[in-house]
Amino acid sequence: MDTETLAGQIREFTSQIAANPNIELRMLPIADVRHRLNTELPFTLGFIRLFVAAGLLLLFSAFFNFLNLYLGLFRQRIRELRQRMVVGATGRQVILQMMFELTSVTVLALALALCLVVTVRPALSGLPDLSVELPLLIYQFVVCGVLVMALMCITAVFPLWRLIRLPSYKLRVTSYKKQAPILRRMAVVMQLAVSVVFIVAALVVMMQLRFVNHKDLGFDRRGVIQITRMWQVTDNNKWTALMHELEAMPQIVNITASDFELQHDTHILDTEVEWTGKSINEQPAFESINADNRFAETFRLNMKQGAWWNESDQHKVVLNEEAVRVMGLHDPIGAVIRMGTGWIREDGTRSMKEYEVVGVVRDFHTLSLRSRIYPLIIKEGSPDLMRYIRVLPGQEREVIKRITASLADIDIPAADIQLTPLDDIYDRLNHAEQIGFRLFSVLATICLLISLFGIYAVVVASTQRRRKEIAIRKVFGAEVRDIVRIFVREHTLQVIMAGVVALPLAYYAMHRWLQGYAYRTNIPWWLLAGVVFGIIVVVLLTVLGQVLKAAHRNPAEVVKMES
Repeated sequence: MDTETLAGQIREFTSQIAANPNIELRMLPIADVRHRLNTELPFTLGFIRLFVAAGLLLLFSAFFNFLNLYLGLFRQRIRELRQRMVVGATGRQVILQMMFELTSVTVLALALALCLVVTVRPALSGLPDLSVELPLLIYQFVVCGVLVMALMCITAVFPLWRLIRLPSYKLRVTSYKKQAPILRRMAVVMQLAVSVVFIVAALVVMMQLRFVNHKDLGFDRRGVIQITRMWQVTDNNKWTALMHELEAMPQIVNITASDFELQHDTHILDTEVEWTGKSINEQPAFESINADNRFAETFRLNMKQGAWWNESDQHKVVLNEEAVRVMGLHDPIGAVIRMGTGWIREDGTRSMKEYEVVGVVRDFHTLSLRSRIYPLIIKEGSPDLMRYIRVLPGQEREVIKRITASLADIDIPAADIQLTPLDDIYDRLNHAEQIGFRLFSVLATICLLISLFGIYAVVVASTQRRRKEIAIRKVFGAEVRDIVRIFVREHTLQVIMAGVVALPLAYYAMHRWLQGYAYRTNIPWWLLAGVVFGIIVVVLLTVLGQVLKAAHRNPAEVVKMES
């Protein structure tokens, strides 16, 4: 039996045994359980995939930089290598010499990199709250180092093999030097393209983080503290004494009891909700919150219609706008809905209880912005495990200190009560975005520096190679600005080509990443254009010094040196 057939049979199992038809059983691959069920993880699968892609791009950027520098060094040593072959060196000896030099430099670079990795490991491990054992880290580094060295050696052998296999090369290699260095320009373009991708990714993550922090949640979270009663507090008298202590504190404005809890997603949705006019085929899922009569006042919710229930009211509910829309209620105030009580009858169905709708509250976010706003039903009830208090502005930390000090007098261990400002809870929910922005910022900076080093090396080699051309242009009347314009145009074109390659890829990748949020920012066109323009400015500032130095040289001296 294949997986799909088994999943279908399990899905229909409750109907086949005449149990509750509203319960659906589903199969979930064990590899997906961690990331689909544990929604409190700091990183989603989308973020993990993004980091893996970022690491690969950074490696490609370093590889292109190596290719660029190696080709420049190879061009400078062609005459030397050919002379060695003329005086008796074999092709094998030339290749071994170059491979030995390259391997020595690579091993030294890997040793320095290992020292750097071991040094920064504690700091980087603390960002995503992960612990990486040092032996495992060294093992992974060795594996990656061997692969990188193999790739570099394979890449380096090709131009040497070509040099040895082509006997048409003479000591005079002018024709080779006059060929356009296509590979080097492609390497520069690819480096810049990777830099563009990283910079766009970092800016989009920053914009999403800013969007999340400034999004109107539909309630005022400032000054609200969550008090969670842990299971260790079994003495209700102590819990009641703590509540009386809170009510006596002058800094506390409101106290409410509710099972409302901020998280990324909800696993409990109620489909057994009935109302007048409901179609038989309709089976929408509703989020349900139990709360007391002070919930709206504490969270400063905005009422659209009706009012909140009073302390003496019973069997009353308040709906949000989304619930009213889903139910299709034109006049919701006074409407009667029926909800399951949690008791299961002998036939497998839940007993139902009637509630009167007394108000409609404007939509507010009960979950993080990764999830959409569900149809919400807030019904009267006083959960014993959760309290929210609103304090005077700026008094959150002071109130927490006073409550913590009061716990000892009531004989409640401080570890049995959790006091958390709502702002801190939102910071934890946005932890992945904050860490992602930091990491992408670091990677973007490193990648851009690698690209600039490569471009600087290209410009130095290019001005050396073209110094005779520059001198001749000056002899025939070219101004310094004309020579600078040639190089500016060339490198500006390279950045534009990199943008043409990278911007669609960066936009697609970050657009896919943003789809993981029900409420997200947009990627404006000016952001993409601004990244390309900014890189053009940075590149030109990097190469300008070398270009001006070459343009101001005495043409007579250059022609004499080249003759």
